[in-house]
Amino acid sequence: MQMIEGYQQLFIMHNALKVNDIIYAILQHVKSSKPDLLNMVMTCSTFSNLALDMLWSQQDNLTPLVQCLPRDTWTVWYGRTIIFSRELLPTEWERVRINAARIREFIFTGYTCRSPKPSGLVLQQLFELFPPAVLFPQLRTLHFNTVSRHLLNFGSELSLLRQFLSPELESLTFNVLPGAPMHEVEQLFDALFTEAPGLRQLSLHSAHNLSACPSKVPKLPKKLNGLSIGLLGMDLMKQIISNIQHLRSLQTLTLALGKSVDMVLQPSSGMPLELSMLKHLYLPGARLENCISFLHKVAMPQLSVLEISYYTAAQPAEITTVVESLSMSCKTFASLEDITVIDYSENPSEELGPDDQLHSSIFRPLLRFRRLSSVKFIDIGKYCLDDAFIEDVAVAWPDLCTLTFASKVPGKYQVTLTSVLSLATRCKSLHDLHLTFDATHFPTLPRVPDGNLRLWTTQTAIRKLHVGHSRVSKASRFHLFLAVLFPNLADLKYCFDFDGLSAWIQLEKAWSELLIERENFADEAASWPNFLLQLQP
Repeated sequence: MQMIEGYQQLFIMHNALKVNDIIYAILQHVKSSKPDLLNMVMTCSTFSNLALDMLWSQQDNLTPLVQCLPRDTWTVWYGRTIIFSRELLPTEWERVRINAARIREFIFTGYTCRSPKPSGLVLQQLFELFPPAVLFPQLRTLHFNTVSRHLLNFGSELSLLRQFLSPELESLTFNVLPGAPMHEVEQLFDALFTEAPGLRQLSLHSAHNLSACPSKVPKLPKKLNGLSIGLLGMDLMKQIISNIQHLRSLQTLTLALGKSVDMVLQPSSGMPLELSMLKHLYLPGARLENCISFLHKVAMPQLSVLEISYYTAAQPAEITTVVESLSMSCKTFASLEDITVIDYSENPSEELGPDDQLHSSIFRPLLRFRRLSSVKFIDIGKYCLDDAFIEDVAVAWPDLCTLTFASKVPGKYQVTLTSVLSLATRCKSLHDLHLTFDATHFPTLPRVPDGNLRLWTTQTAIRKLHVGHSRVSKASRFHLFLAVLFPNLADLKYCFDFDGLSAWIQLEKAWSELLIERENFADEAASWPNFLLQLQP
């Protein structure tokens, strides 16, 4: 800013703000806030174009685009559907065209499901004037349900989908509906990688089992690096599996597995199907045995993330087989960082006998994977873990961030408070712990080489602690250990459906009071560690 003759102000823009890369770097700090981006749009022309590009870059429906039209040209019919209220002039479409050219991603989020939707006639007029591939020249990612859920008697959604295909499209997600004509599905499959040769990620699902199933799937290009396949017929699954083994660049695979998996996973050579570049594998299935069958028949030396989910309760023997299968599929033990196994069955405990316990020995093979940072087993059965396993976890997984052994039903209490405190304080990156243990006794404090007692070191990373069905008593002084060892703990949870609930409610209250006391009386809080040392029996 420069003063001229004492009363005029001349604003001179710094030369740095004439560089788009610098403007872009500035906007990166506010792009998560739409109000802030809008403020940047209204600041000056230097910021407005790039800020508008960011605002429009990702959309989850077509409504905002239609609402760019002059307000007197459209109305909301019965609160749900946008219809035209008069004939539009050609020039009135200009803002729609300009902002559509800014959209790079249509990604379904579900956040705007209740917003009014353009009628089929509105979309028909829009796409007749501006074919989708022309209207969205920057489009790189398309979740087609962001468009198809607007269709009201628009006609064939698959023919509309083909209009979105372009050489620039890189990621496509779509569902094949049960009523889709078979010939249109096959035509789409034939055209998919011809009309969208730049596709690197494909997600193909069917809303239900297709009654009229096409006879072939699109031939998958070798450059594909992301693939998600829903439940399809056995013939289609055979073709897909046959294609997968040739995808040398495949890094992410989601494969919904049904009962036919054994029949489709039969490599002709008898050797495991090798997915040499695969890093992320997601296996949702009706039964855990379907996932096991897949793991037995593939080799994944670079696998980093594995997530398995199923809807029928599994026996401990099946959990054992899953863990053992990983050792065969990921033989290097050097890549796996994240494993999640989830049972979504409604009442898993009803199918488990009193002796169906998940012992530590089942999970011990995972200790060979030294880079694990997230381990989550959720509602897969009744755990019977022990202190030795928990202590070995702290040694085997030094970079552990999340550890979850969650269950809807209580198991046996063989893990003690001593081993839990040892684990949580030795794993310095651990921020989320879910574990059931016995906290009814005062823990055994560690000793230094000279034989004197000491407390475990403070751990500042942990934010969330879920104690499941753990039992607790005042004698353990657990609330005081939480306040001393985990100063940043913010979320303490426990199960509400067991007879130890009242003790946890009292402990949570005592812990909350300590946090207030620590905030207001720091000198008093500094004496707590010595007080704990004096309590060791």
